[in-house]
Amino acid sequence: MDVVGDDREYEWTVDGQHWVQNAQGIFNLREMNGQTVADSLDLDFLAGARPAPDGKGFLPAAFSHCPRTGKLLPPVAYDARCRWLPPYGNGTGRRVIESSCGFDAAQHILASLLDRIGTSAQRNLNDHATPIAAPRKNGLSFMVANLGGHRQALFALDREGGLFLWQSRAEQWRTLLPDAAPIGRSSLPSWAWGVALRNVGERQHLILAGEEGACEISVDPLRGRYRLERCLGQALAAPGTLEDRLLVPQRLPGGHLCLVERTADGWLEHPITGADPTLIGLSAPLSQPSSRRLLWIGEHGYLSVKIGEQVEAQWLRWPQGARAQPEYGPPFVDGYGTWQQLFDEQGQYCLRLDSDERKEVRGSRLGTGHLSFKFKARLEAPWAENDEYTNPATRDVIYPFIEFSDAQCLLSFYVKETSGLQKLFEQDQPIDSEYRLERIGEPPLALFLKVAQPWNAQWFFFDNALWLYIDSSGALYRWNV
Repeated sequence: MDVVGDDREYEWTVDGQHWVQNAQGIFNLREMNGQTVADSLDLDFLAGARPAPDGKGFLPAAFSHCPRTGKLLPPVAYDARCRWLPPYGNGTGRRVIESSCGFDAAQHILASLLDRIGTSAQRNLNDHATPIAAPRKNGLSFMVANLGGHRQALFALDREGGLFLWQSRAEQWRTLLPDAAPIGRSSLPSWAWGVALRNVGERQHLILAGEEGACEISVDPLRGRYRLERCLGQALAAPGTLEDRLLVPQRLPGGHLCLVERTADGWLEHPITGADPTLIGLSAPLSQPSSRRLLWIGEHGYLSVKIGEQVEAQWLRWPQGARAQPEYGPPFVDGYGTWQQLFDEQGQYCLRLDSDERKEVRGSRLGTGHLSFKFKARLEAPWAENDEYTNPATRDVIYPFIEFSDAQCLLSFYVKETSGLQKLFEQDQPIDSEYRLERIGEPPLALFLKVAQPWNAQWFFFDNALWLYIDSSGALYRWNV
């Protein structure tokens, strides 16, 4: 420690970090590893700095106790319970969050908001929302991960390949720039746009699917830069993760369809049996750990990948004349199997994957993979029927984004008096919509907006708050606990 001025400022240099303590005892990080550090940055994420107990800034990571109060300082660390990956939290197409998933922070936030706003005089989400400026007008996807820092942080991706880091302290976005090659464009729709993480020591690297191929991104937040390693080609779907295997369906530069796998030694290729040009329009992957399988649901079939001594990938077509609509939700899963809703000239039915077994469905369903909805009627299975005496049928639509099955909570949107699901999804004009947070069976809390394509939205959780991004308007809202 060196005195650096007559006003009793002190200089501290520890673990490559240069701190200055002023006359009031406040610490400021000036340099780290020889680089100047801006005052607006989140020093806990960047340098592992420990928040001061009195809320006045940060203290060096090397301090175990506060020099002003003597209080023990907990170390800054990544908390996996606070992670959140698009499109629905766990980086997969499954829209069900269970206690076993470990999303404790999200469930706590939901319960707190339902209790606080639900008992307030303004029992709606409009009066409690804080608008936040998004880093771009639209075409964004958000994630909470530890990309190069000491704890989890909020990042945003845009369709043109922009990568942004949220600075909680300054409440502003910081643009991260490429060291060389940029990320490039992604054309995946919002319900299929997912990411995966690869653990590298105590940090994480980001695995993405793009028009120029799958890529791995490592972030250097101190410099505000990222570095990219790409597998050239065209990624066909979001990356899937199972048993620490990272797999992306891809078309190679010569047109060959395969799975590419990211490993510590680079990119590996795995063949796909039965692959043909219909292997397009795939959902975000579905993980089935008990059967050691990943599934990508497409309009014309499904990609099944089994993990064992070898990676076995197979493209399986739907029955003749049938098609799926993955944007309606993932397959329904029960104790008998995985059931995909299919459409043909005769109507709709559910097909149990890996079999010929079918169940008739009267009318289209939207679902989470656990709950199903026929317009606004909630059903326990997609082939179940609504009791018209207790719940008369209407053309109102509930679109479920995420179900918290153990807590029995639902994030959704609601639209009144539609002309049917197909016409709703074909419409691109703004319509009156309610984005809802509810305990299932209780009156919902709603955000009332006029929105085009309201299904192109994303709920996520970060920093003890619930967030909602609406793609068509570029609006970003936050509800603090």
